[in-house]
Parts: sequence; structure tokens; C-alpha cells
Amino acid sequence: MNSQVSIEVDLDSLIYETHIIGNIAFVIDAYAYFPGQGWSDFVAVVLNWWIANARALLFAPLHETYSFQFMDGPIRIATKKVTATEVELTFVEDGHAKTPMGTVSLEELKDALIKATRQFINAVDRLGWNNEEVETLRHAVKALDAT
Repeated sequence: MNSQVSIEVDLDSLIYETHIIGNIAFVIDAYAYFPGQGWSDFVAVVLNWWIANARALLFAPLHETYSFQFMDGPIRIATKKVTATEVELTFVEDGHAKTPMGTVSLEELKDALIKATRQFINAVDRLGWNNEEVETLRHAVKALDAT
């Protein structure tokens, strides 16, 4: 049975310095946060990376692996394409597999990224923030949605 996946960006945590920083995490089955509920990172940068990897996974051959990396810390989520429509997720820290997160639908992962990215972009628009990373993200999410 597949796990459910979502991407959570805590919009109330966003701050804008040189980059937009805020809490971001993968959420499995609505309760397991990776790397953690209060993990703070460069949101636009990370979402851009994740969208690029999700697009690559859609067209990747079976058993291909991509990393959904975080900018802060030596952690990532390894995604391995196990069927044409499913990926296996594993939380990796310091180069060692730590926590198997289960198998999720590739379409659900794509939808989670689109939803989180649109919510983030709407929030930064309301705040009047804009930079090159956000502009790149606007184009990336449109490309993912069209895939």
C-alpha cells in the first residue's frame, strides 16, 4: 500500500533577507515530517531543485534515483523510481540511509510540489517579495504542471 505524501511550507515562518527562508518539510501519511516540522531552509531554492528532480523522475527509467536535497545540512530524500508510476522515498543523513519513508505515487508527489509551490508563490506575492529565485520557480512550476 502506498503512503501519502505532501510538501509543507509554513507560510507564517517566511522571512526575506537575501533569500526567502522558511520552514519546509516532506510529510508522509500526514504525521511524519522529514527532516522535521521546524526545519528551516531556503524555500525557493529548494523547491526549484525538487521540481527539477520531479520532472526528471517522470521520464526516468525504472530504478533511477534522484535526491531531493536540502540546502542546510547533509540531508536529503532519495527517490527511486520503482514502477512507472511509483517512487520509493528514503531519508538520508550524512550519506547513510536513515528512515525508509515508503512508496508513493509519482503523480501525488508531483501534485504535492505544485500545491506547495503555488501556496509559497501566492504568499510571497501578498508580501510583495520578489527575486530571481521566485521568478525561476514561477516558470518551473508551470513546466511541472504541464508535464
